[in-house]
Amino acid sequence: MTRLIKIYLVSLKNSFAARMAYRGDFFLCCVLILVSEMLVPLLTMLIYSTGASFPGWNLAEVMVLQGVFMLARGTANLLFFGIVYNTLSHVREGTYDLFMIKPVSVLFISIASGFEPDSIGTIAGGLLVTAVSAGQLQPPDGADILRFLLIFAFSLLILFSFAVLMSATVFKWVGNSRIYEIFDSITSFGNYPLTIFGRTFRIIISYIIPVSVIAFYPASALLGKDISGFVPAIPVCVLFLILSLGVWKLMLSKYTSAGG
Repeated sequence: MTRLIKIYLVSLKNSFAARMAYRGDFFLCCVLILVSEMLVPLLTMLIYSTGASFPGWNLAEVMVLQGVFMLARGTANLLFFGIVYNTLSHVREGTYDLFMIKPVSVLFISIASGFEPDSIGTIAGGLLVTAVSAGQLQPPDGADILRFLLIFAFSLLILFSFAVLMSATVFKWVGNSRIYEIFDSITSFGNYPLTIFGRTFRIIISYIIPVSVIAFYPASALLGKDISGFVPAIPVCVLFLILSLGVWKLMLSKYTSAGG
């Protein structure tokens, strides 16, 4: 375990060093990513400025939810979501064989070499939106913060499962460059309270594809709202992880060194 942690930290350090070689480009990318992530909160502010609202949620509460969503996405992109593009590019070039001959897990080395330092902008934006919005509400107590941290861990678990599942598909469909768009379309529902969706759709995004775990339940915990619906989602999150790892193992066994 100690050896794997050292490899992970060295890979992280190398990724930052590579990006900082062109600091202007790095900071510009961080800013552009942050601006693009801020479009949804700005649209929400526009909706509330017209007098409309999401049932049961005021503007500050929705801003907390969307800030948590940004924070989760940014953290996932920084730590492990680079596996998707990393796997796609190496499989397309036929160089993924180099990962398979290393004396560590193929999944681990794919994650460790796929850091995305540019996501720091998204993390900063998520923290800023969450902190400023939460400052307009009643401060959370210690129990709320603990519940938030616990559910946020499951949020990262779901995003990790998505990353592994998406990466697994590129072993078979090498030209599947639209996979990010599919992911964004599915997870975009996590930006909004469950109360705006119909009962059937709420069940789908909570207990079939647990998108609501990414931000709705962590934000609800931080805001002191009801999170009883999260408990039935826990085994769904675990099963989703097991499914993604199973698909990864199956698709990896079918890898035949594409290239071109």
